[in-house]
Amino acid sequence: MIQYEDFVPRITKQGPFGGPSDYESFSEVVSAVNQWIESRTIQAIDVETVVLPDRIEGTSDDVYGVTTSNAFYPVTIGQGLTIKCFQCVRVWYRE
Repeated sequence: MIQYEDFVPRITKQGPFGGPSDYESFSEVVSAVNQWIESRTIQAIDVETVVLPDRIEGTSDDVYGVTTSNAFYPVTIGQGLTIKCFQCVRVWYRE
């Protein structure tokens, strides 16, 4: 049976009111993926990058301390809107 495991940037520093203010880098996420694969007896079928949106600029005034960090990068979509996205890693595997 084919399964998958997702790896996302972890919070490395808490911001005001308990919100995140910084995340681990993508290279740290990849390192965690490598450690996970090495610690299991699985057959990795595929490894892919999954890009997920954080929010659209203008919908929040950062009151919770969420800022663009080394895990996020801006992607401009139609009509000048910018979405802050972050990269995750998905590992498809078979046990």
